[in-house]
Amino acid sequence: MRLFNLILVFKSGVLVVVAADKNDSREIAQKKLEDIVEEFSKRFDKDIESWSGDVRIFKGFESVIDEILENGKASEVPIKIPILKIFKKDFEKSQKDIRKKGIVLKEVDLTSNIEKIEPPEWAKTKKLPKQVVSQGIISDKEFEIAHICDGFHTVEKIAEEVGIPETEIQSVIEKLDELELLKWVTIE
Repeated sequence: MRLFNLILVFKSGVLVVVAADKNDSREIAQKKLEDIVEEFSKRFDKDIESWSGDVRIFKGFESVIDEILENGKASEVPIKIPILKIFKKDFEKSQKDIRKKGIVLKEVDLTSNIEKIEPPEWAKTKKLPKQVVSQGIISDKEFEIAHICDGFHTVEKIAEEVGIPETEIQSVIEKLDELELLKWVTIE
């Protein structure tokens, strides 16, 4: 279940479960499941009391589920990706260049099961001054992680690439953000 969160709602003897993407809003998904249970109860309350296990009596309710869940899109939220401020102009230029070719960077491009994302040429150069390490502002590991914040790596992908748990990467990202070294790129 590394790719999904299971969200459950149990109410009035009805259990509804959904597998939501890691980037889906858990709160929105939970609310939508509550709406499904509510609508299911309205339609089938009397049938549930004497239900024999024949699921055919619920036929057609799938369309109600699809409507409430907006065909699986109801809880999707844009993904935010960290980028070093000094990479921001290069990132925007690269996005402009790929848009000219009719290509748009989408979430699936960043969250697919690619083993390692090859950084763009402009991100291969360490642009932060090394003094931030020698002065103790950030550690060598944080310096390395900062340079993976190129607008193409999600926090999860950064964690995979450097072999550190995602929670630790999140702490480093928060520190870099507090130091005002980061901007955020929103990908739909």
